[in-house]
Amino acid sequence: MDRFSKEKFKENPEKYLSRFPLDADDVEMILSFDVKKLQQIGVSSLLTMGYWIEMSPDKSMVTYNKKLGSESSYSASIKG
Repeated sequence: MDRFSKEKFKENPEKYLSRFPLDADDVEMILSFDVKKLQQIGVSSLLTMGYWIEMSPDKSMVTYNKKLGSESSYSASIKG
């Protein structure tokens, strides 16, 4: 998503989304950052993660994983 689109979405998400052929359920999933439901209807997990990181008020991956129903968190650190 380009910078202009991100700003327009942040300013008025409902108005921004009205440009697309989405039903009320789709809009609700997007606005509530329901990444689990989005993935269940076929949205790519990479896309939902990118959406979360770019647009969610809570960019925490721990919260993202909880929304997916996973309590685990991932770390890139090497444990030894």
